[in-house]
Amino acid sequence: MIKAVLAALALAISGHAVAQSYPTKPIRVIVPFAPGSATDLLGRVVAQGLSEKLGQPVIVEPKPGAGTSLGAQAVEKSPADGYTILLGTNATFSLNSILYQKLPYDPNSFSYIAATGAMPSYLLVSSTSKYKTFADFVKAAKEKPGSVTYASSGVGSTGDMAGKLLAHAAGVELLHVPFKDGPMALTATMSGDVEGIFYTSIASMGLINSGKIRPLAVTTEKRTVELPRVPTIAESGYPNFNLSGWTVLAVSNKTPQAIVQKLTDAMKSLYANPSYQKKIEALGLVPQKMTGKELEDFIAKERASMQEVAKSANIKPE
Repeated sequence: MIKAVLAALALAISGHAVAQSYPTKPIRVIVPFAPGSATDLLGRVVAQGLSEKLGQPVIVEPKPGAGTSLGAQAVEKSPADGYTILLGTNATFSLNSILYQKLPYDPNSFSYIAATGAMPSYLLVSSTSKYKTFADFVKAAKEKPGSVTYASSGVGSTGDMAGKLLAHAAGVELLHVPFKDGPMALTATMSGDVEGIFYTSIASMGLINSGKIRPLAVTTEKRTVELPRVPTIAESGYPNFNLSGWTVLAVSNKTPQAIVQKLTDAMKSLYANPSYQKKIEALGLVPQKMTGKELEDFIAKERASMQEVAKSANIKPE
């Protein structure tokens, strides 16, 4: 008994000592999306902020593929020392377990550090598309079941789920065309190779402003600040439609709690920094300031909600 207590005490002291000196070298933030994607751009803002707070370089390392699974797997297999952080999403911690029968990582093997923002998705079409309105898009899908296509960054992505939910809500059949990453899917939509895509404004605003891409609707329950003239799907005849992506920093749950807390404190400090918040909002994100139990409860609630949605929409794991 005494030996066990002493061992636990020694471990606690050791963990505290490690946290006191942490970090002593560069930190990696694994972004499970391609360079230039919405999450990649967000990751670079977060990395810069963390670097300033922690006094060490924080390097963004894109690792796209398999609906964020490859990036999550890489972090899960890395040493649990706080030097490899995942910028995960709702796909990583909610959707993948619904859409895939087997995953190369365990969504429950992570400790959450902090929320980094929510991403509204827009239904976008090429400026040369025959679809001028959201109603046009849905009408075509009803008239030609299975012929109207929509792209995404892969099976299990928010864009994939948005298309599945719209198909269920509108009683239509859409053809999903998954790409390796978001930028490739957006390019295919812009060229007209695919008829639409559910995508964030972060990576597409330049194309929207230049008139190369046309937004037809947004997936959130309310219109967004950056594109207030774009109607919601909810107000377009599907009142219960509400979906947005969210992002969160996480590490292996074997990471010393003292290090997790140090990272959490750094993010809390960024939450209070007006300059950082303006950068987040400039990307088109809705700020989310959650850590600890509040964040754990949020993710658990989101997961349960998506499970109910998938059940009602008869979405089966692949």
